[in-house]
Amino acid sequence: MYRTIFVPGLSSKRFFPRRPGYSDELICQENRQSVSMKNIDQKIKEFNSYYHTNLGYYNEALSFLIQLINTLPNVESVSGRVKDYEECLSKFERKYAKGIPSSNKSYKIFDYLTDFIGIRVICLYSRDVKSIRRELSKYFREVAITDKTIQIESTDDKFGYKSLHLDLAINDKYNKNPEFSAYSSIRFELQIRTIIQDAWSVLDHKIKYKKSIPQSLKRRINRLAALFEIADDEFLRIDEEITMEEKKISDRLKMGDAAESNKPLDVFRFLFVALKHFPDYNFIEFKVDGFVQEILEIKEGFTEGELNRVLENYLQTAEDIARNEKKALNPYTKIRYCLYLSDRKLFSAILSPYQRKAATHRK
Repeated sequence: MYRTIFVPGLSSKRFFPRRPGYSDELICQENRQSVSMKNIDQKIKEFNSYYHTNLGYYNEALSFLIQLINTLPNVESVSGRVKDYEECLSKFERKYAKGIPSSNKSYKIFDYLTDFIGIRVICLYSRDVKSIRRELSKYFREVAITDKTIQIESTDDKFGYKSLHLDLAINDKYNKNPEFSAYSSIRFELQIRTIIQDAWSVLDHKIKYKKSIPQSLKRRINRLAALFEIADDEFLRIDEEITMEEKKISDRLKMGDAAESNKPLDVFRFLFVALKHFPDYNFIEFKVDGFVQEILEIKEGFTEGELNRVLENYLQTAEDIARNEKKALNPYTKIRYCLYLSDRKLFSAILSPYQRKAATHRK
């Protein structure tokens, strides 16, 4: 037996066999799905053609965007990808296909893939996220924003993945620039996260189960996520405190402060004394750190005042040694000579045998 059923999306009535136990409504629903699947199959074919025809263009765009973003201040690294074809289909079918009305015949799968080009920007500190976002606004307009940091921090019992996700497109100003205009129609997703946030994201993806798990296991995962959040905050605070200490050095030098005789030597107090005597030299942080440690291993409790007195008393002699040897000595070597001359026995190891000989036989 056949029944006449009108199926939305078709231009005329269709005749379908009536099956036992099936109402007209069920038959209609089933055939809507059949028509919809045929439509999706056609859309997949169209997307397949579009994807493989334009893949080279999108890879060129990705390369251009990465090079541009990599020049922005506070950016540590930039990486990106054009979404894999199978991943594109998987995301579309999982998130969007079911929500598209059967009457909609004009949609394109590509239009639903806002992260077709995805770029990840890594920075050192959480404060850098805002500054990078400001720099991005010079070239791009924000189409959509997802701030996962705000989502997490607005709760008092959740820890985990933090990142700023921006859907971006080239802004009107740079659309007119010939270098940019080739990519004027491109929209891409950009994620900004700190090194520690990125590390947690990588580890978090390695945890197989996170939701329907025993409470004790869920608690351990939350504790781990909280530790990463604390580490991110502490990393920022350490940098801020170092910046404050460096400013103190600059302020003391500008004020012409005297060396503090009883203050134990550390990298900041070393820099204060060293820059008093070598104001034009660029002292590199890790070299200073290692040199100060070397001094303190020889004489624990060595002070800022002691170092200053040693340089005041023996720096001229170190300059004479350099002239006698007809060598240009860097400040570290001159300070080594000064320390040795101040106490040859204690600081014997701070010079090489040749340098000790040069200090002994100076004219």
